[in-house]
Amino acid sequence: MTDAISHPVPPRSVAVAAMLCSAACWGGATVMTKGALDAFDPFILLVIQLLASVAALWTAVLLSSTSLLAFRPMVRAGSTGVLEPGLAYAVGVPGLALTTAGNASVIAALEPVFIFLGAWLLFRTRPTLRAIVAIVTAVIGVTLVSLTYPAGLGGGSVLGDGLVLFGTALAAAYVLASSKLAVTMPAVLLTALQQTAGLGLVVILSAFALFAGWQALPASVTLPALGLAILSGLIQYALAFWLYIVGLKGIAPGLAGMFLTTTPIFGVFGGIVFLGERLVLSQLLGMTLVIVSLVALLRSRGG
Repeated sequence: MTDAISHPVPPRSVAVAAMLCSAACWGGATVMTKGALDAFDPFILLVIQLLASVAALWTAVLLSSTSLLAFRPMVRAGSTGVLEPGLAYAVGVPGLALTTAGNASVIAALEPVFIFLGAWLLFRTRPTLRAIVAIVTAVIGVTLVSLTYPAGLGGGSVLGDGLVLFGTALAAAYVLASSKLAVTMPAVLLTALQQTAGLGLVVILSAFALFAGWQALPASVTLPALGLAILSGLIQYALAFWLYIVGLKGIAPGLAGMFLTTTPIFGVFGGIVFLGERLVLSQLLGMTLVIVSLVALLRSRGG
């Protein structure tokens, strides 16, 4: 075992591609998760997804002959997984059940705001006027996309919206913490450690939810439903988080957060492909605003 050391920074184009692919994984897997929720309660599904993800990630660590670090550095790195996927999803899942998909999408779009503010406070990285305009434009774009959800905007409870907001803040804290760790260790090892810690927390919370009667094990499970749960876990957690860590090696956390606003775009296209949903004008306008704001911010930083 070795201590944490610096790792090569990927070319900017590779980092950008990794960020976009991670957003595509999160957006596309949302459609699969919706289908899997027909067969599993939220926490039970989350345990299955994370088990599949952790197994795949540690397999990748072994097959790639990635060197492990000393015990304490690995524990410190893994502890950030308590933020996300641990606590962020632990509070976000109940929040989703108490609010509308439109509300949740708009609230989640505030994550770049939290990341920019956190980077300003922690790393003294003051956002530029262009960055502020880009964030506002992207949030407006996500709002337009979210207007077409079945329940639209509004209608959610204050508690549900608050839980989703808290989960979004925790996810932003995860990005800020991971941005420093990403340059000190291999992406696959960091992702495996984080999700192992997240899985441990989720298992404890799920056991408590089962004991309290808030969740229940399914009476029966079909092979297609289990396969969908496992596949969604591999895409939404193993692949998406690994790609995001790869991107964080070459992109500052503030800019990395902006890529998250493209997640609803991929989610919409996933709905079109897999659920037969139709694209409407407001969605197209919202997507355009998100893409324009991201491109403008990339160009301002030497994209």
